[in-house]
Amino acid sequence: MTQESLFGFLTSTRLPVVSSLSMVIRWLSLGMAVAGVAYGVTCLFHAGGFWTAELPWSGALPSLAAAPMFLVAWTNWRHKRLQRAASWLFVALFTVSILANLPRGGFSPAWYLHPVLCLLATICLGVIPGLSLTLVAVSALLVGAVVWPGEGVPDVVLPELWVHVTSLAAVALASALAGAIVNRLLFMALLTAEAQRRKNFESSRALRHREKLLRHALRVETIGDLAGMVCHQLRNTFQVLMGHVTMGEMASDAERIRRLSLIEETLEQSRPLLDQLMSMAHPDEGTTEPCDVADVLRQFVSQARRVLPATVQLHDEIPATLPPVLMNARGLVHALWNLVINARQAITGEGVITLRCGEDRHQVWLEVQDTGVGMTREVQERIFDPYFTTKPPGQGTGLGLTAVARFVRGSNGLIQVDSQAGSGTTFRMRFPQGDGAGRVRSA
Repeated sequence: MTQESLFGFLTSTRLPVVSSLSMVIRWLSLGMAVAGVAYGVTCLFHAGGFWTAELPWSGALPSLAAAPMFLVAWTNWRHKRLQRAASWLFVALFTVSILANLPRGGFSPAWYLHPVLCLLATICLGVIPGLSLTLVAVSALLVGAVVWPGEGVPDVVLPELWVHVTSLAAVALASALAGAIVNRLLFMALLTAEAQRRKNFESSRALRHREKLLRHALRVETIGDLAGMVCHQLRNTFQVLMGHVTMGEMASDAERIRRLSLIEETLEQSRPLLDQLMSMAHPDEGTTEPCDVADVLRQFVSQARRVLPATVQLHDEIPATLPPVLMNARGLVHALWNLVINARQAITGEGVITLRCGEDRHQVWLEVQDTGVGMTREVQERIFDPYFTTKPPGQGTGLGLTAVARFVRGSNGLIQVDSQAGSGTTFRMRFPQGDGAGRVRSA
């Protein structure tokens, strides 16, 4: 743990900030390498100073010595080896600082750059690499004070020089230790943040999985109710087919041909029932797009009339055209089946279900009205709660109307219910109009 690097940690997490940081330091390293070579060549051929205190940055040697290290750092950044690149970058910076300060003596103000470099090195590289560079820098400072005390420094000032040098060395070591503490704090904070990020990601994935299971449960309940009505209609169709077969066995050839034609016609009329059931059985995550509600409702009415029993009449009041609505058309069909099935179950004996749609105040609305038993105020207040049902145990899960409400909210809409006990029920869905280009029109 003591050798963990912030760069290594950031690389392992693949955070977006790593890409930006890599780009900045990569080109910074390349720029410093090119500048170092250019400055070193200029000092050699124009100023004639290889390593002298009279020149800025003490001549050509510091720049030429550090330029290859900056180039190695640039190469490592380019290949996404951030830890090695950071190490070479700090080695190059320490090299420039040490070689530039040695000829200037122990009183050179540029030595005060070392505590800052020591602090950054231990923060960025880790405790052991940072302290290693710090010890090298402190050793160079102490050795330099012996070999190059500085021009014009009299012997009487040497004690003050050693006090200054040792104090500066202590500051550098203290900076490195402070950097080590900051490194640990930052690393623990980043570990905590990364653990929380992963926890949130796992929670989000688990939530999406539960959402998928819930949608499946909602679909299964609707399919079960729809399958019951389809089977009832298919049983009637089967009886008609058996009648044609029985009559055809006792008829002439011409009559048999006519009976076969009627059988084929009956089967063709039954095919939409099976197609609708298969369509509902296949899961559909849905794509949101501009939808013609009137056209969807007309197609739904033609399918529902084949499924509903003869005792229930289905009326429709659908205008020729309506403004587009941004929604999933298959989700709307699923919601309509839920409402129609609930209306059918609320009707005892004969009754009427009416489907309407229209527009007002930049909204498109749909209504499903029945002449069933209605609901009390207490039931209306809980009708959209998950798993709430007034049906006997084993005959409903209470998820049908929950699915309708979820679809309406997901389509930026509003659902309302108006009912009285013994006077039927009306469900009204309102959706904001779209502009035909995939955008919701504001009211």
